Amino acid sequence: MKQAVLFLAVAALGNVTYHLGQKTLSPRANPMVLLMAVYAVAFVLSALSAPLFRGVPGVSWSAELLRWPVLVLAAGVVLIELGFILAYRSGNVLQWSGVAVTGAAALLLVPIALLVFREAFSPWRLLGIALTLSGLGLLTRG
Repeated sequence: MKQAVLFLAVAALGNVTYHLGQKTLSPRANPMVLLMAVYAVAFVLSALSAPLFRGVPGVSWSAELLRWPVLVLAAGVVLIELGFILAYRSGNVLQWSGVAVTGAAALLLVPIALLVFREAFSPWRLLGIALTLSGLGLLTRG
């Protein structure tokens, strides 16, 4: 199995675990307190796992923590978490929430990928966008 496929499988398993956890959070708890608890546990798990991964030699880990991409990623993670907590509390169903959000995010990322990162575009990708829009439309009907 290619390494990228293995990593995507890990991400998919994490995504399933994430949504199961999100869907079963207490609806009476303060969402921000829940996020603090989740991130405290995630911090401990990350700290225990850190020795299993190599960094770039000569680069201080503290220097990497103080860069703007870390702040952007943190803000994105909190928005994702809060959005799903509130969506599930309002009655959103597990079976399509993750797909709908991922599809919508993918569509929002297309212009960023093209303009900022100069990624290639093709007719196949245009077809993928059309299929994503069709899928989102079907998901919101049922």
